[in-house]
Amino acid sequence: MSEFSLENLSEKIHYGKTKDYFQEVLSSYHNGNYRSAVVMLWSVAVCDIVYKLQYLVDLYQDAVAKSILDELTTLQNSDSKSSSWELKLIKHTHKMTNLLDNSEYANLVYLQQQRHLSAHPILDSDRQLHTPNKETVRALIRNTLEDLLINPPFYTKKITEELLEDIAESAPALNTRQKVKRYVESRYLSRLKPEVELSIYRTLWKFVFKADNEECIKNRVINLRTLEVIGNRKPESILNQIKGEKDYYSNVSSSPLTLDYLVIYLSKNPNIYDLLNEDAKIKIRHNVKTTNTSKIWGWFVKNNLEKHYQDILSLIENDINFNFTKGELKDLLEIADTKEWQHLFCHILSSYYCASRGFDEADSRFQEAISPYLKVFDKEAIVFLIGRIEQNNQVYWRRKAKEEHKEIKEKLFQLHGQEFDLNPYPYFKGTVMEDEC
Repeated sequence: MSEFSLENLSEKIHYGKTKDYFQEVLSSYHNGNYRSAVVMLWSVAVCDIVYKLQYLVDLYQDAVAKSILDELTTLQNSDSKSSSWELKLIKHTHKMTNLLDNSEYANLVYLQQQRHLSAHPILDSDRQLHTPNKETVRALIRNTLEDLLINPPFYTKKITEELLEDIAESAPALNTRQKVKRYVESRYLSRLKPEVELSIYRTLWKFVFKADNEECIKNRVINLRTLEVIGNRKPESILNQIKGEKDYYSNVSSSPLTLDYLVIYLSKNPNIYDLLNEDAKIKIRHNVKTTNTSKIWGWFVKNNLEKHYQDILSLIENDINFNFTKGELKDLLEIADTKEWQHLFCHILSSYYCASRGFDEADSRFQEAISPYLKVFDKEAIVFLIGRIEQNNQVYWRRKAKEEHKEIKEKLFQLHGQEFDLNPYPYFKGTVMEDEC
């Protein structure tokens, strides 16, 4: 690493006070004062750890961080001249928190050894003070920057418990997936190491898809959305983790409602379904056949999307109580990013609207399923829609049809031209052309 790069890296130091102190390290290094650079570097590292532990206490009331700081304060008060607390600080931080992994801890131990040699009058066989060479000092600086100083505060090993409690309390404000993503990433994930994220994901999987106690049921939605955020950040790591623990991830609930949540999640992450054991797949496939929610989302257990399309049409036509939510329609479009699925999706919308069993239902279904999605209708799909309208008087006789069906007419003429012959569709024509006749 070049000296210029060292300085650039130092600009990423998380804490302002640490960054100021670190300038003395760079100054000593640039001037060839390598013993001084090492001694100051150790002091900066120790201070930075203390700042991060205090941050966790101040902002999150982190009990583990507080216990470490309290013990160090006791040691300092008992012997203010001793520096033994410094090494205990990094030992406890490594053992009790996620701030330092094994390699980072080893690097700091080596730095402490070099600091000891540089700070004390330790003479070699030639009666010379120990002097670390430039390459050693540069490596120490680089390791300390990358392992510690440029990293934001991480959480202690109670992070999962803290996160679960926090998102449960904050759930009313985190009422959209986007809000959950912004909140969890800003407050937690931006400060966590990859292995900690994976550990949280593992715990959340159990709480969302296995546990059915009162607390888990109450918080299932917010926990699921948090699980989605972590899964979307590290999809490859998640798959590798599941491959290594198939039995754990296949141990899912038999509750139809809980399985509905699992099916929704797997619809967006079908590669996970392929990794599960057969006992889990049996539960999932059964749920796809028996609950409406899983029927909507369970495309990944079918041979192809055409089969899934046919199953949804059957659901629309045969279940008089069936209704899509706005969110389900939006997500249904995103099942596959292909022209073929977009085409089938438009047919689903047309069938859903034109299966309305009353004027009020037709009014709401037009606003939720037709008007927002007319932009994705192609030539064939728009003709299919007006053909289905022709078959249901609850759709074309409703009062709002005269105004709302003009949106369909505009899309129809946009795709086919104004010369399109509406005579084969007299009921639809009557709603959109009456003023012109």
